[in-house]
Amino acid sequence: MVLHPKHGEWIEARGISAAMAEKFGLTSEKRDGKLWLAVPYVERGRVVNHKYRLTSEKQHQMDKGGKLVLWNHDCLLEDSDKPVVICEGEWDALVALSMGWRAVSVPNGSSGGEGKLSYLWESRDLLNRVKHFILATDSDEAGLKLRANLVAHLGADRCSFIDYGVDCKDLNETLQLYGPEAVSEVLNSAVPFPVQGLYTIDDFPERPEIVAWPLGIEALNDASDHTKPALFAVPGTLTVFTGHANMGKSTVMNSVVGNMLRMGVPTLVASFETDVKPILRDGIRAAMLGVGSHELRTIDTRAADTLIRDKLRIITQTVEEEQELDLAAFLDLCRVAVLRDGIRFIVLDPWNELEHKMERGEPETVYIGRALRAIKRFAKIHDVAFWIVAHPTKPFEGKIRMPRLLDISGSANWANKADFGLSYHRTGDNEADLCVTKVRMGYPGRRGTVKVSYDFRHSRFVSLETAA
Repeated sequence: MVLHPKHGEWIEARGISAAMAEKFGLTSEKRDGKLWLAVPYVERGRVVNHKYRLTSEKQHQMDKGGKLVLWNHDCLLEDSDKPVVICEGEWDALVALSMGWRAVSVPNGSSGGEGKLSYLWESRDLLNRVKHFILATDSDEAGLKLRANLVAHLGADRCSFIDYGVDCKDLNETLQLYGPEAVSEVLNSAVPFPVQGLYTIDDFPERPEIVAWPLGIEALNDASDHTKPALFAVPGTLTVFTGHANMGKSTVMNSVVGNMLRMGVPTLVASFETDVKPILRDGIRAAMLGVGSHELRTIDTRAADTLIRDKLRIITQTVEEEQELDLAAFLDLCRVAVLRDGIRFIVLDPWNELEHKMERGEPETVYIGRALRAIKRFAKIHDVAFWIVAHPTKPFEGKIRMPRLLDISGSANWANKADFGLSYHRTGDNEADLCVTKVRMGYPGRRGTVKVSYDFRHSRFVSLETAA
């Protein structure tokens, strides 16, 4: 079906030529008794999906089972040095195209700020050929999150961002309010993202609000009560968790991982000391479902198992000792998981199970500082919350006490580099201290200690009392 006149009028009202829209394959199509505007998604000359829109109301559909690719993907096949404008919607991309720019649109709008961008991973070879991207996402909170996610995937050194001014949020709105000259001005005035060096205040784009995921441990969830400790998982940061061996750190991490999965946060666990099946799986299952591990055989675990299958990725040692992972190889696996699977929360448990390759003559403290800087850089670039479980030194002078970050084997850099610190120390048969030992200034959370016990019936930590 060709473009219906009403759809042509609707497109023209947005300041876009209906003839140009037809050139890019837009048509009208009847679905479910309604007339939809159909936008084809083409990859290497083949239509792989459609986005359908009602013009009478803001309602969208896509082909069931259709492939997610960049709209106007095939412009990446061109041998061109032109920048590529990445937009949040097809209409913004059509505006840029009408002005002579090379432009694409993400297929899933601002929701790309929350999840994986698998279509970027699949097109990585073509995208790697592009020297410069202009990120023309919306200026609202969702658009800022999408922009940050795109930068994490494409690299800040190749990206510029747009300032639309106070009364416009995208290219189409700029065109409608101020005309094509204003669109040209904002695109030509795109500001490069900062690179390492010296900056002015105008070099920095607006950042979205800090995301803080609760850990699923109720005693640490309350940020409003200033008498209690609080801790959250924050993308772009490093958390170091310590405690003596065989005191329950893995149970704490199961609670945290289970809560992340319950919230739908894609999670990667490097499980080096715990068998994946059944121990790790069942510990996470019980934490997600709020039941005792002894009940797992008698209850329906299918919903939890679906989340584990969809949202959890695992790194574990299955190779010979001489082939064990070093930090560089581990971070490379993490990078693939972030780009391919949209991972936002990473747990390395424990630190000492990686193969740590120090340079010739390099002191351990220098190596650990270098390694933690690499991990923090990874967390910031890819906007993931990165947690490391690290063992302290042996019991101090024959006395077992609560370990802090300074007590971790190897270096004071554990205390210096971490954004957040957490310690767990059992003080009785079913009594322990959870201590938030560090919260870097500007991040949500509060230092302090809370006494907890573990409710085996519901696989939950419960507060006994709180100490400042």
